[in-house]
Amino acid sequence: MNHKITAFILACIFALGLTGCGYKTDEERALATFSSSISSFTNTVLSIDMQMNELDVTDENACADLLTMLDNLDKEFQTLAELSVPEQYLSIEPLADEASENMSIAVSYFHSAYESEAFNATDADVAHQYYERAMTRIEYIGYILTGEIPEDENVIIHEETSDDRIIDKFINK
Repeated sequence: MNHKITAFILACIFALGLTGCGYKTDEERALATFSSSISSFTNTVLSIDMQMNELDVTDENACADLLTMLDNLDKEFQTLAELSVPEQYLSIEPLADEASENMSIAVSYFHSAYESEAFNATDADVAHQYYERAMTRIEYIGYILTGEIPEDENVIIHEETSDDRIIDKFINK
């Protein structure tokens, strides 16, 4: 994961953390729970990312350790996809589902690449592509949660008077 995404995710934690103080209504409680879940997801993903970056590739257990970390990452993405999302953030649900699906496929291909008798470079390449797709969706979720506009050439912003489906502003399918 690059530093831009890491900084962006931390901004999400901060932005959502501000909404959880002194809640009184069910909606505020749901938002605080959601904020806490996003914070937990972010912290775990950052921790796993740090562990992966610190792997000693010369260690004979490096492949097994990497696959375990990827399995844990996949579980976190599945948990994200299952979150109960407050109404104002409903547009992240399809992105979370897609991120989880892409991460599961990536992890499956990573296992195939590293657990075969000889390293399978094709499977590793496919795994990396799905991993990148999952992380792109997480980045878009971060943009939505913080209200930022993505700096991505593939994203087109359509001005609307209603933000009911804000995700439609960020992703051009």
